[in-house]
Amino acid sequence: MDLLTAYNGLLIRVGLYLLIFWPTIGYYVYSDAEKRELRNPQLRGIVLGFLGILGLLIHLGMVQRQD
Repeated sequence: MDLLTAYNGLLIRVGLYLLIFWPTIGYYVYSDAEKRELRNPQLRGIVLGFLGILGLLIHLGMVQRQD
């Protein structure tokens, strides 16, 4: 069994997901947190960027609740 095609290419799909969404969403969360002067914008960008779409929804929910 080839490692890359195991489980219908799960490793490739997860890798592409992290490659595309982590930097994009992480940068958005980081820049928005910095603009709003929230605590630890770099840590927020890394953690919520890793979560992807869910992290973006968490960030938007926290910001909306704060306002």
